[in-house]
Amino acid sequence: MNFNLESVKYFISKNAFIIIALTILGIYLLPYYYDIENSKFLIHDNLDSNVVWFKNLAESGHLFNHKGGIIERTLNGLPRKFYPSDLNIRTITYYIFSPINAYCILKILIHLIAFIGMYLLAGYLLKTKDNKGLISAVVALAFSLIPFWPSGGLTVAGQPLLLFSFLNLINKRNLILSWIIIFFFPFFSSLFLGNIFFMSIGFLVFVMLSIKTKKFYPNVILACLIFTISSIFIEHRIFEVFFMEKDVLQRTISEVPNELNFRGLIGVSAMQSLKGQYHFFGRVWPFIPLILCLNFFILKSKKVKKHLMLLIGLIAAMSIVSTIRDLDIVIKYLPFFQSFNPRFISVNVIIWYIILTLSLSEFSYQHRVNKILNSILLIGLFCSHFLNFSNEDYQNSNFTENSFYHTYIHKSSKKHQSFNQYYQIKEFKEIRKYIDVNYSACCIGFQPEIAQFNGIKTLGGYRSTYPHYKCLEIREILKNDEKKCTSRLYIDQSDIENKNFDSKAFLQNNINYVISKHKLRQPKLKEIYSSKNYKIYSINV
Repeated sequence: MNFNLESVKYFISKNAFIIIALTILGIYLLPYYYDIENSKFLIHDNLDSNVVWFKNLAESGHLFNHKGGIIERTLNGLPRKFYPSDLNIRTITYYIFSPINAYCILKILIHLIAFIGMYLLAGYLLKTKDNKGLISAVVALAFSLIPFWPSGGLTVAGQPLLLFSFLNLINKRNLILSWIIIFFFPFFSSLFLGNIFFMSIGFLVFVMLSIKTKKFYPNVILACLIFTISSIFIEHRIFEVFFMEKDVLQRTISEVPNELNFRGLIGVSAMQSLKGQYHFFGRVWPFIPLILCLNFFILKSKKVKKHLMLLIGLIAAMSIVSTIRDLDIVIKYLPFFQSFNPRFISVNVIIWYIILTLSLSEFSYQHRVNKILNSILLIGLFCSHFLNFSNEDYQNSNFTENSFYHTYIHKSSKKHQSFNQYYQIKEFKEIRKYIDVNYSACCIGFQPEIAQFNGIKTLGGYRSTYPHYKCLEIREILKNDEKKCTSRLYIDQSDIENKNFDSKAFLQNNINYVISKHKLRQPKLKEIYSSKNYKIYSINV
């Protein structure tokens, strides 16, 4: 008994920093495992889209269909290949669990893996043993509290673990574990959201290292090859869409015109370097730059200073490359760049946290005043995660998820809602009594994805990529050749109340209902249900 007690005490004392950090992370993740039905989650590019896409796919019967298949709930039927891979852990999780449970399980996994990866990477980067455990735990906690975009998986959150694995291959240690991580990483991340850019920069740095050290690392080349092949295999449908589909509509810069001159390019890139973009948000500003400035000039190691300067330059370069497609000259003379989004800023987050690690590398040798100032800035960084300040990205957008803050502090937020609130599950349970779910409906005054979540097929929908002919079909049904083919292809009140409304075209395309937030004036519609929030109409010839 004494032996066991002593063992526990030894374990706690040895891993005290990790235990404290994980306890804080556990509090931050409380909404994902405690009373999740009332927890509030991000709406933008999340509840209003990705969660529904995963649910539609999981319930379609076509998740593992490699011969074709139509997912009927959006845009009056969308080919299977325009949906995520059946080999991705995210889609499998939604297939096994209910949407809210799948969502919460994935979020907890993302943050835990982010902590583990950053802790291991920080430990590798810190050469001194003094306060190594403390600094590693602090940096890992700060990184794991980042409001990672839920649908991104490990694309950003897992980069420290992936980088640590490649460094292990270079140094020939932990080889089995490293090979496993590199092989399975693409199964829980996105090639085009970030992996392709991480690997491009990583491979360039690796080539420069090989030239400098005059060493060849065949195991790293093999790892890059395996990573690439597995990524292509997993996301083969994306390649099929973009290289074999004749006419594909996708979100382009033309939807949000933003031409920049050279001065604007530098200004936007600088802001992007510091604040990031909400899909790749690191909550860097202002605390990590301040910690860098506080420590840079008192660092004794010239090597660390050199590395910090190179990393800052790399962040600036990544931001410029990511923004350059907005340059007026590029838009004018190289229009094909508008269909490609160079998301090199997806690597900026990990670089900033490497900078944080190196900035604190001599913490134990610093003067007491510097330690106090560093501690204050770190506490400010942690508070910013919990209290959700410094939350705007370089575009002043505020679209990052912070369920802790919006569930327990800012409860009246309109940007975060619970599943029951947003999808109005109780009300749609009543609506379904008046609708034959074998037919489609038009949604007026609210997002079609709400109806889709509740098992109703819709004519409109939100898709970042879809075949052009779907827009042409909707134009033909609406008798409106001016309907814009954007990612949010919604049906408007004017489309239904239009004098050109052709009920036969709707019925011929299996569209028998209109669900509206408003009273509609269209003689070819018959009201069959009315409540405080919704009205249902059947379409008559």
